[in-house]
Amino acid sequence: MNNEPVAWINREEGSGSILDWEKDHYSKVNIPLYTHPVKELTDEEILEQVVFCFGNQSEDFDDSYWVNFARAILRKAQEK
Repeated sequence: MNNEPVAWINREEGSGSILDWEKDHYSKVNIPLYTHPVKELTDEEILEQVVFCFGNQSEDFDDSYWVNFARAILRKAQEK
């Protein structure tokens, strides 16, 4: 499954939005459009995997640390 955007909504300050096939790197806002929804994990699903992988060692950090860590990895993977 391809996770690349099929189009972009590009918006510049002081003007309207433009639907475009490519990301405009000069725009202030770039919203990617996909043909399918991006799959998300709930906080509970993330924490379940943390406990599965790290066991008691996961208690060295609070839950928000692990959720933010996992979401950063997922965002990076979606960029590829």
